[in-house]
Amino acid sequence: MKTVLSIVLVSGLVALTECNVFEPDQSVILSVPKIDAPATVSTGSSFTVTLTVQTGGCTSFSRLEVAKFNTGVHVVPWGTDARIGRKGVLCPAFISTEPHAIQIDPPFSGPYQVFVDQGRLAPVVATIQVQ
Repeated sequence: MKTVLSIVLVSGLVALTECNVFEPDQSVILSVPKIDAPATVSTGSSFTVTLTVQTGGCTSFSRLEVAKFNTGVHVVPWGTDARIGRKGVLCPAFISTEPHAIQIDPPFSGPYQVFVDQGRLAPVVATIQVQ
């Protein structure tokens, strides 16, 4: 019984040190300067959309939040910014881009819209004709 209690106590302490509720949320929505998508697709076939996500400096890519619908997909490119909540952080002066692909499987109807949310910036939209 002591062993089980010790394991539970140690696991709880490790969990608390991994997640500090007092640290600021460093999540940011990243910019997408380019969407590569086919101009037309066939009704019953899958296709791929590639987003070019901008990172660099103190920002890094985390994940794509994707919501697929019959007539489109809504994408939010999430990243982290190491400057948030920290003072005196120096970031390298470089901008980088990295591609991230999304597979779109049927069923879908057209025109099919790829809508990418960019936070404070205007959204990026690509329209794909379905034949």
